[in-house]
Amino acid sequence: MLLMWCILYCKRKVIFKVLIITNVEKMMRNSKIFPLIFASLKFINQTIIQIKLNYQNLFMKRHSFFLLIMLLTAAFNTACSEDTVTTETIEAAAATNTVTASKDTTSNNTKTNDENVIFQDDFNQTSSIPDQTKWVLCPTLPGVAWGNYLSKSYDQAYVSNGVLVVKGEKVNGTYKAGGIQTYGKFSFTYGKIEVRARFKTAQGGWPAIWLMPDDMSAGWPSCGEIDIMEQVSYETDVHQTVHTHYANDLGKIDPIRSVTKPFNTGQFNTYGVNWTPEMVQFTINGQVTLSYPNMHLSDEASMKQWPFNKNFYVILNFALGGAGTWPGTITDSDLPGYMEVDWVKVTRN
Repeated sequence: MLLMWCILYCKRKVIFKVLIITNVEKMMRNSKIFPLIFASLKFINQTIIQIKLNYQNLFMKRHSFFLLIMLLTAAFNTACSEDTVTTETIEAAAATNTVTASKDTTSNNTKTNDENVIFQDDFNQTSSIPDQTKWVLCPTLPGVAWGNYLSKSYDQAYVSNGVLVVKGEKVNGTYKAGGIQTYGKFSFTYGKIEVRARFKTAQGGWPAIWLMPDDMSAGWPSCGEIDIMEQVSYETDVHQTVHTHYANDLGKIDPIRSVTKPFNTGQFNTYGVNWTPEMVQFTINGQVTLSYPNMHLSDEASMKQWPFNKNFYVILNFALGGAGTWPGTITDSDLPGYMEVDWVKVTRN
């Protein structure tokens, strides 16, 4: 809060009192109030000068007067509230315990104005917080294997040196895992998505690049899921998979819904999906690894073989497993494990 009061002249004696109380710490946390403060101080200065001139004129004429002026009550409670979490505050948190990341110098991806590109992020930014017009943190999901340890902090999901880092670690005895998603910001039906990423593995680690539908009212797996890339613990292959009621619940194995393929360990790889009304086609470094077709079943309503005809959003995360999960128990000495993402691009096909 900024408060200024002035009391002027009583029986030939003038008292100028200007009391300005500022909370500097709060102002530093929210730069949006500086223009307001500057304008306020300018107004105060001009007013005091005018008061002094008025008083001098009156004094020289030896007129007695009483003047009481109460000026300017400017409340910045909203801007300066102690409960306000600002971008600067978040970035300060994200700057701690960071992984030394670097962009992929072999990648030829550059931002483009191509009208066919409907989403793109190359993480070339000064802020350590992933672009909040595109991404939000993945919510914690207790009881869900991949979501048990998802962090509510940008300490585990941040941008460093033009690269997104999502990591799993143990902080003060608590496991924390990073993840961001485009839910509520961007989703698409049909198109080509590519993600350039590499990861440092850990026992119990689980980096993933995947798609989930905006509408999950049908429940999982009937709603559908497209796993562009998953890797667990120290496996030397990555998994690419679709999840459906047809395959998961009914146990149908034709068509094939999953594949494991080797990747360039310790290097950036481009993981992709080309999604059309007829097929979900997976790729690694431009090479097709699996094609899952739309069978156009006559009883599709009950079989749910092709739930891929609606909007899906993007998820990038590094999960931590634990006993009874796919990655297995977590070895603390292996942590942190992390995934670096150089860029993400979605185009119309």
